[in-house]
Amino acid sequence: MTMGFSGHATQVLKSNRLLLKKSRSFRELRKDYIDYSQETKLHFKELTDLERKVVRDKIRAQAKKDNIQEIGFYILSLAIVLGVFYAIYHF
Repeated sequence: MTMGFSGHATQVLKSNRLLLKKSRSFRELRKDYIDYSQETKLHFKELTDLERKVVRDKIRAQAKKDNIQEIGFYILSLAIVLGVFYAIYHF
């Protein structure tokens, strides 16, 4: 029992209409989420100035390490690309 294109298209439209009827409106969804957002409170640990400085220094050291690593990858990629171009034009 094969269906032509129009039969398949009609079936898809019918299923899409059913999905639209099932969906809830934005206002109904918003009511549910407003309750959850009011309950969520974040509590952060209070840090002393020394602890804050240690964390800041760790973050900066990691950022510097990541930056140097990224520059190394760029230089390596550039060397590979230049090597490929050299190999293409001289061989």
